[in-house]
Amino acid sequence: MSIRAPYLRHLAFFGLLVAVVLAACDGVPIDDERNDKRLFPARGVIRGTVTYIGPRPCSRDGHIVGNAIVLVFDRRNPPPPAGIATGAVNFVAVTGDTLFANEPRSVGKDLFCPPAQPSITASAPFTIAPLEGGSYQISAFYDRRGRFWPTFKFRNLPEAGDLGGGYVDLEDARLPGNAGNPNYAPKFLPVDVGTPQSVPTDKEIPDYVIGPNGYVADNVPVTIGSAIPFTRPYFHPEGADAVDKAETSDANPRGDPLAVPIVAMTQDARILAAPANPTPATLTAYQQSFRQLKLVWGVADREVETAADPDQPFGLQLPPLPPRGNGGLLVFSRGRSIPENAAVPDLWPQIALVKLADDPLRTADPQSLVVQGTPEESVVTGKPRRPIVVIQGITLLDDSLAKTIAGPVPQAPTTAALRDHVTVMIRPAALCFDPRRVDVGGLLVTPHFTARSADASEPGEKPLFDAAALGQQPLVREIKRGCLPKGRYAVSLVYPTGQAWTVPNEMGGCARSEGAVTQQGSGATCATKPRPVLLSQGARAVLEIVSARPEDQKVCDDNPVPDGCLEL
Repeated sequence: MSIRAPYLRHLAFFGLLVAVVLAACDGVPIDDERNDKRLFPARGVIRGTVTYIGPRPCSRDGHIVGNAIVLVFDRRNPPPPAGIATGAVNFVAVTGDTLFANEPRSVGKDLFCPPAQPSITASAPFTIAPLEGGSYQISAFYDRRGRFWPTFKFRNLPEAGDLGGGYVDLEDARLPGNAGNPNYAPKFLPVDVGTPQSVPTDKEIPDYVIGPNGYVADNVPVTIGSAIPFTRPYFHPEGADAVDKAETSDANPRGDPLAVPIVAMTQDARILAAPANPTPATLTAYQQSFRQLKLVWGVADREVETAADPDQPFGLQLPPLPPRGNGGLLVFSRGRSIPENAAVPDLWPQIALVKLADDPLRTADPQSLVVQGTPEESVVTGKPRRPIVVIQGITLLDDSLAKTIAGPVPQAPTTAALRDHVTVMIRPAALCFDPRRVDVGGLLVTPHFTARSADASEPGEKPLFDAAALGQQPLVREIKRGCLPKGRYAVSLVYPTGQAWTVPNEMGGCARSEGAVTQQGSGATCATKPRPVLLSQGARAVLEIVSARPEDQKVCDDNPVPDGCLEL
C-alpha cells in the first residue's frame, strides 16, 4: 500500500532521540571529513507529560496493548472540524508499556481486557521534535487496540473504544453548557515554539523564529480521558464499486473505468434561489437544482467481510445497523443553521470535498491520495504547489431538505441518529486557501450571485445568499464571482470528535510498487503484490468539476477562475 500521508514522513520512531539532541544544540556538522559548513539548523522541541484517565488497558504476550498518540498541529490550520489540515506537523507515540509501567499484564497470547471500572490514572513524559518555529496545538488519544498507523488514512485516527484528549482548557470543558454538549469544541491551548514576530493585528497568529541555540517548550500537560463511543464515519459513494464503463473527462482523458467520477459538476454550475414561500413542492425543486451525493455506511456489501477481517490489514469496525448493532452514520444537529438560510439546520456529519493534485493519467498518484496544496503535490505534478481548494456540502436528514427543515432532527449522537446512508447537496462554491496561512481565511468563489427562484410564481432573479452573513464565517476572507477550479475532489465526512473518513483511500487502489488494479472474481487485487482492493474506496469515489458546456462557456469567459484559486 502507498505510504503517502501528508505528514510525519520526515520523522521515524527510531530517529526521535537523535532529533531531540540535535534540536537542543547549536548547528551540527553533517559531514565530519569535508566539514563544508553544511549544518542542521537549530529546531524546536515540545516536552511535557501525558496523563491517562480511564479504564485499565488490555494486554497480551506480557505487553500492554496500545499507545498514547500525541499529535502536533499548526494553530494556523487545525484539523477538522475546526480547520482543514490533512495531517499533523509531527507526533510521538508513548507506548503502553511506558505509560502503564506498573500495571499488571497478561502473558497469554490471547488479548485480555480487565473490567472497565474502576478507572485508573497513569502518566509518562513525552518529547516531540524537530519542529519549526510556530504556534501549535496538541491533540491526543489512546489507541486501545494498538492499530494506529500514521501513514495510512484508514488507520490514522481514533476508533470506537479509544480515549481522546489533548492540551486543552479543562475548566472550560467543565462549564455548564459545555459538559455533555455533543457540539462542544475543546478549547486547545497554544504551545508557542520560538520568539514571536510582530503582526498587523492582534487577531493574527504571528510568525515564530528559533534562535541558534534552539527552543524548548517545556512542561506541557496533555490529558487523555474522553471516551470515544462510536466508530469513524466509514462510507462509500453509492455505485463507486462498479467499474463497468469507460468515460472520458477533463481529469480522465483515457476514460479509465477505475477513475470515472461518481458525480460530476460543471464549473459554472447553476442552482435555483431558495423560495420565499417554502412548500414541499418548492423545497423539492430547490433541492433538485443541486448536484447530490448518496453516501452509504461502510463499504460495498461484497467487501464487508474483507474490510472487517481482523487478520487483514484493514480491520474496520463495521457493526451491524440497528437494531442488531450500533453501526451507521450519525446524523444529528450541529446546534446552528447553515450560513445561507436560517431555516435550514446544519447537521453532522460535516462534508468536505477537497481538490486532489492534478494527475490526469494517474501515473504519479494512481490511488488518488495527494491533496492539492500539500508538499506532496509537487512530487506528483513536478510544479510548485497550489492553493488548497475545498467545496462544502449540505447534509440532509433522510434524503429530504423539506424533512430536514420540518424535523425533528436528532440532537445528539445516539442510536436514534444512526442512518444507513446520508444524502448531501453539493454547494456550487469553492473556498481557496493559501496553505501557509489558512488562519487568515479563504477566497470564496461561486459562478453566480443570483438565480431564478425555486418557486416559479416569484418573478425575476433573487440573491442566492446573504454576502454579509457569509463574509462573517470564520474561514471566509473574501467573496468573488468566478467559475470553480476544475479537477478531482476527494470526499470526507467528519464528526465533532475529529473522527473522519476520506475516499479515495489506500484500500481502494494500488500503489505504483503494487502494480495495476485487476479484477479477481467478485473483487479486485494488485497485479504485482497481491492484496485485497476495495473498489468502493477507490479512485471513482470523487467529485469532478468539469468544463462548462459550450452554450454556457461565456459565464466562465466573463468570470474565470480567480488567480487566488490557481496559484500561490
